[in-house]
Amino acid sequence: MTAGVALTAAAIGSVVYSLPVDCSTVVVDGIGYQQCSNGWYQPRYVGTTVQYIVVDAPR
Repeated sequence: MTAGVALTAAAIGSVVYSLPVDCSTVVVDGIGYQQCSNGWYQPRYVGTTVQYIVVDAPR
């Protein structure tokens, strides 16, 4: 038996506190997003802490 990791997409609107290492910054209409594999995240600051909101791919 081999061990594997199954990745599932987080629900739109979910909040995550850290991102995978394969992310890149993409700016669309002046808004910065993190694009990680097939997921898109928009950073939101709460005080000095950053949270990432799962969003649909920007157009």
